[in-house]
Amino acid sequence: MRDRSAGRSARGSRLPLVLVALALAGAAAIAGVAATREATAQGWFPDGLWRLALDVFWRRFDPVAGAGLAVVVAALVILRLLGRWRPAAGCLRPALVLAGVAIAVRLGALALDRRGPGLPNLVLISIDTLRADRLGTYGYPLPTSPTLDHRLAAEGVTFEHVFSQSPKTTPSHMTMFTSLYPCEHGIELWEGATAGPVLNPRVDTLAEVLRGAGYATAAFTGGAHMDRARGFDQGFQRYRHDDQLRRSREWLSAHAGHSFFLFFHTYQVHDPYAPPPELATLFDGDYGDGPIVAAVRRIREGHIDGWGGTHRLFWNAVDPTSARDRRFVSALYDAAIRRMDDATLGPLLAELDTLGIARDTLVVFTSDHGEAFGEHGIFLHDDLYAGTLHVPLILRFPGRLPAGARVTQRVRLLDLMPTVLDLLGVPPPRGMQGRSLAAAARGTTSQDPTPPDDGAISEYGGRPGGGVFESLREGSQVLIRDRDRVLLFDQATDPDEQRDRAAEDPTTVASMGASLDAWRTRCHELAAHFGPRSTDRRAPDPETLRQLRALGYVE
Repeated sequence: MRDRSAGRSARGSRLPLVLVALALAGAAAIAGVAATREATAQGWFPDGLWRLALDVFWRRFDPVAGAGLAVVVAALVILRLLGRWRPAAGCLRPALVLAGVAIAVRLGALALDRRGPGLPNLVLISIDTLRADRLGTYGYPLPTSPTLDHRLAAEGVTFEHVFSQSPKTTPSHMTMFTSLYPCEHGIELWEGATAGPVLNPRVDTLAEVLRGAGYATAAFTGGAHMDRARGFDQGFQRYRHDDQLRRSREWLSAHAGHSFFLFFHTYQVHDPYAPPPELATLFDGDYGDGPIVAAVRRIREGHIDGWGGTHRLFWNAVDPTSARDRRFVSALYDAAIRRMDDATLGPLLAELDTLGIARDTLVVFTSDHGEAFGEHGIFLHDDLYAGTLHVPLILRFPGRLPAGARVTQRVRLLDLMPTVLDLLGVPPPRGMQGRSLAAAARGTTSQDPTPPDDGAISEYGGRPGGGVFESLREGSQVLIRDRDRVLLFDQATDPDEQRDRAAEDPTTVASMGASLDAWRTRCHELAAHFGPRSTDRRAPDPETLRQLRALGYVE
């Protein structure tokens, strides 16, 4: 009898240990399988991005292990109440030790992650739809950007001639994140509610590379065409839509002691332009109380039947044949820039100062594309003229880049990722198509020459009705091909690209056309490797559709 009692006592003492061990082992197995599968699909192992696999492991392990331990406690309580298990003296000690080991390992991982790699921080700011020539540092005479001019341009390096590779948000931003042309990564705009392709996992994004180097990573965006579902969230530990400024400031405060990468994106300058009335008056006080003002007032008051009506309401109030209306729409855009400069850029930069991390942070300010205001008979951003493709690029890196410097050579958004990695001292991934501009930014091109200008190519491949719209800027020459239509401009004598010279100079048209054809061939070859997989497609969810309607992309 004593032997049976002793056996039951021994089994009773081992029961908590067995159950805890099973819970933790099961959680580790589930997390390990998930991490291995995702790391294999993403190609993290051969690229050495093991930290991303660990992120997935802990993301799966934490909730499963917590739930498993809760089930163990509940099971022991139930067994005790039913009289099926009697705890023996000291029976919980081994279980607590095992759980303590698991917790200690988790805390160690958190401490290691909290420490970071000791490299400089990165804040990448993208102001959607911001054309460069509307900023003071790019020569604009009106006061649209005092914060930008004094806090970034005067303290950093301004690249004067930067061209986007697409006039659309989704492909342009994905080019920033991957240093691949849009036709290579293949991520175009969503066409209404139709499912669109997702970034190929084998492509290494800027966030993945920095996360692999030990950076904490977060992105706060305006959503819509920047939705995480298209692959933008690859490498980000946190990717959230809306309420960007508050979330960014809170996240910066929580990660000030860690090497971090923060991506900030906003549609504040995107149409419909509805700045506060006092700012609109600052830039154009002569329009009066016409239909555009009435439309802006209704948009600001929110008296619209759904977000989808704001775009139509604004543009229905605009007479595109009226020079007065065109001037006022342009002034509202200027006022929207000033609002962004005052209410968003200023507080974001001030947060870096308050936290004492500004001197160890590379701030990159740019945009995905510009905007047209009737210069070629159209508004918005559906063309490849300079007003739509010329974007700002300013780098502020105190003590590492010269203050107030300017770079006059033509560069591309394609060059952003290799430049950032070079300045931060992080090894680049394979396959990037851009080049580092770090030497040009430092002013050391004589010691480290920048490769010759190989031209700025831009494209718009997801157009309604099909077809590819593409352009090449080489020297002072600009070639634009729109299906069967070919245009040629010489910016040396025609900076506004108003006089088509294609018929006068067929030799240049043929030469630049051949360059575009060769590029397109290479692009198709790389797309076979980097392009989206046919099985990876996502449709916008209801909230994203609401945002797309607000931006005028969905009827």
